[in-house]
Amino acid sequence: MTPFLYRIAETYYKETSGNLSDIAFVFPNRRAGVFFQKYIAQVAKKPIFSPPILTISDLFCQFSPYLQADRTSMLFILYQKFQALSLSNESFDDFVFWGDMLLNDFDDVDKYVANPEQLFRNIKELKEIDELFDYLTPNQLDAIRQFWGNFIPINESRKKMEFLAIWELLYPLYCALREELQKKNIAYEGMIFRDVAEKALSKKLNNIPYRRIVFIGLNVLSKSEEIVMSRLRDMGIADFYWDYYSPLVCDKYNKASFFLSENRLKYPSQYDIFETDENTDNLSQIEIIGIPSAVGQAKQACKILSELLKNKDIPNPEKAINTAIILPDEHLLLPMLYSVPKEIDPINVTMGYTLSNTPVAGLMEEIFDLQKHLRLISGQPYFYHRKVLSLLSHRYIMISGEKIILELSNYIRKYNRVFIPVNDLAKNELLKRIFTPLTNAQEAADYLISILEYLQQEHFFTSKANDEKENNKLTPLEKEFLYHYYITVNRLKEVMTEYKTGMNVSTFFRLLNKMVNNITIPFRGEPLSGLQIMGVLETRALDFENLIVLSMNEGIFPVKKVANTFIPYNLRKGFGLSTSEHQDSIYAYYFYRMIYRAKKIFLIYDTRTEGTDIGEMSRYIYQMKYHYRLPLKEKLVTYDISVNDIQPIYVIKTENVKKQLDRFLSGGDRALSASAINTYINCPLQFYLQSVERVTPDDDVSENIEASTFGSIYHRVMECIYNRFKGNLVMGDALEKIQKDDTFLTGLIESAFNECYYQKDEPQRLTGQNYLVGEIIRKYVKRTLSSDRKLTPFLYIESERLIETEHSISPNKTVRLKAFIDRVDEVKGKVRIIDYKSGAKPRSNSGSREIVFRKIEDLFDKNLPNRPKAIMQVFMYAMMYSKIANGKNLKPGIYYLRSLFEHNFDWEIKLKIDKTNKIIEDFHDICSDFTNHFNQCLNEIFDENIPFTQTNDLKTCEYCDFASICKR
Repeated sequence: MTPFLYRIAETYYKETSGNLSDIAFVFPNRRAGVFFQKYIAQVAKKPIFSPPILTISDLFCQFSPYLQADRTSMLFILYQKFQALSLSNESFDDFVFWGDMLLNDFDDVDKYVANPEQLFRNIKELKEIDELFDYLTPNQLDAIRQFWGNFIPINESRKKMEFLAIWELLYPLYCALREELQKKNIAYEGMIFRDVAEKALSKKLNNIPYRRIVFIGLNVLSKSEEIVMSRLRDMGIADFYWDYYSPLVCDKYNKASFFLSENRLKYPSQYDIFETDENTDNLSQIEIIGIPSAVGQAKQACKILSELLKNKDIPNPEKAINTAIILPDEHLLLPMLYSVPKEIDPINVTMGYTLSNTPVAGLMEEIFDLQKHLRLISGQPYFYHRKVLSLLSHRYIMISGEKIILELSNYIRKYNRVFIPVNDLAKNELLKRIFTPLTNAQEAADYLISILEYLQQEHFFTSKANDEKENNKLTPLEKEFLYHYYITVNRLKEVMTEYKTGMNVSTFFRLLNKMVNNITIPFRGEPLSGLQIMGVLETRALDFENLIVLSMNEGIFPVKKVANTFIPYNLRKGFGLSTSEHQDSIYAYYFYRMIYRAKKIFLIYDTRTEGTDIGEMSRYIYQMKYHYRLPLKEKLVTYDISVNDIQPIYVIKTENVKKQLDRFLSGGDRALSASAINTYINCPLQFYLQSVERVTPDDDVSENIEASTFGSIYHRVMECIYNRFKGNLVMGDALEKIQKDDTFLTGLIESAFNECYYQKDEPQRLTGQNYLVGEIIRKYVKRTLSSDRKLTPFLYIESERLIETEHSISPNKTVRLKAFIDRVDEVKGKVRIIDYKSGAKPRSNSGSREIVFRKIEDLFDKNLPNRPKAIMQVFMYAMMYSKIANGKNLKPGIYYLRSLFEHNFDWEIKLKIDKTNKIIEDFHDICSDFTNHFNQCLNEIFDENIPFTQTNDLKTCEYCDFASICKR
């Protein structure tokens, strides 16, 4: 395979006898120029003076007096001119998006030497088109008519009038921007191109410092490039070489050939380098590989490289320059670098690494999000917990003091801090700088500079915040990333200061992000040695024997990109500007030219379907397969994922387990609660993990009041209300007075929120969703008091009574039990044991909503659907309380809060006998039977021969914290 550039180097060296020092060679990119210099050296085989190597942009800049303008500066200049012309009070924040689009459009207008006045003209009558645009072709006129036909304001609609009003402003704005830039002797690229093109048209393009200018490997040309190249051709000093030798590129049905005929005809080559050898059968070595992974593509490329080494297609791993890996998706650069076989060294990366993909950019994104979710509460700044926790997990933050960061994270989760005040977050110097509220863009610039300066300080890298000092160090590459980000922020600050344009913090971050996206950090190395890893644009005019192209998916190659433009498609087409057809043609040319001279080609695509990505092969693969019917080898790489049958999990009661269980027996330090016993009945394995081993899920901040917290707040409010009556008779008028005292209830609710949810020192006013929850609790409390009034007068004994007792289950085994009884009172001589439940009454097996059970053994039946576990719990409380009740009648009951609003609120527990329900008036009547079944349950828990097993009821697993362990 003889590369295209080698043929030109060989021809020119021969024709000029090696005298190339005053011949300028112009390429589509710098990489092509470097390879061309290499080929000249190979042809010459001796030291010679290198000819000037330029890109097309370099050449135009040499012919123009203007310096390239900074895009951010131009955006501010454009805004100032817009304000002056429109007399508008539109803020920079609103202007920045469409102002950026205008810069793109002005650049296009100048590169394609379109008439700006006529393009941006407000056309009010369609007939003017024929008079004003007589120089346009019929197709261009049709395109313009079609566009303006839809926008002639016949009905004077507001949107159409606004559109036309903006268009009336565009030409003055275009002129004002160019005038201001000319005063500063700077210009955007299109303005430079137009300036040089106008000189060429007026034949003022003189004093060219080269004997000849050779254009190599170009394809699509803008109008300004055509004008200049035509002028240089007419002057007899230009030569042109087009890489149009591939039969696929020459196919008139292929979009790659869009510019072929015109370019060859208008700009012929002086010397014939037509290829006649070794280019007819090499396309048969094409392999299409589908793989369901992004990173997997890089791993597959590694396997291909190893095979190429093994088969000597890469003759020397130290000289793999005949092989290139093409990355249409730049995000695969790092996975690819990590996947290259160790034998291959060196590696040359031509595409650079985008600053937006670096760890420091990730940190800045976290900071942007943090500031975006800043909230003022009572005039004080608070930060949102999700953004705080996400930021704290970043490696650079961890380096500043891992112990402090972990303590802060645990504090936020433990105390459920949804919004955290600044003072609680400023735990070290870096956190003080980060958790600072911002009010304007100037503050934002100084803020980021302060953070980046601190991160770059040497003591920050070497401070021993962790046990392992090495973990605290940033790599030299990371320091380079920090430096580039630092100078980017500084540049934006300088521009803001120079033009004195105000903007909000959000716009500042958005503008900075746009700047960062355009900055790449180059990898330094020897470009003419080793494996080449490059983007699609870097392949122009280059040839390789082995090609591995990743991300051959539709939408990635060719890229699916909608241009941000203010000029509609029809007008772009009518005035000869670039359109989507140009884009399609350009990428088709890149692909078919790239594969022409390669011997082995591997095209890898991602087969996954995720979101809008449908795992479709690139159109180029379909074209080769069905249109050109090339002999392709196809294969799909799949991962063998074996899913084993879920094995039952059980825990045998070993000596260690029995030691843990013994802690619940007499003399131990732990006690069983009713909820723990209910958990055992539902799922013994869950009981073991939760109560025996005390495995708890990770804490997380709850933004909404969960059911358990809701119940705790209600319990606390009711306890506070009735504590004043403890040991006294409760009268109906007293409860009525409390019901009507909303101020008093508000204080109790806020205090309960503070204790059970906020966990702060002082109560705070409820806002937002918490206010609504508080109002719901108020309604429940008032309704409870209404129901209680029907029972007055009654003796209120106590609330939230803690009972700890020892319970004998066999002659030689006594279990420690504990219970918190929500409420104990005495109504008509009977002591009520009341349990509050925040849900609605569950349906019994008969379908009723009554608090009913059929027999005591149902309370402990693991296989019974809708087991009445709430009844088991309150019966256990009654059993424990009976030991201190001095023989009084005990009447257990349950207050289901959602049932409080029923017409006949019923809290009494009933035993269903045949078809009638008998109210449990005295627990002593069933105490013996209940105790026997209760003891059987406890004996099973402590029986060393019965393991802790999984439940058979999968509904129990739906909300279990340990479902991920069981895999059910």
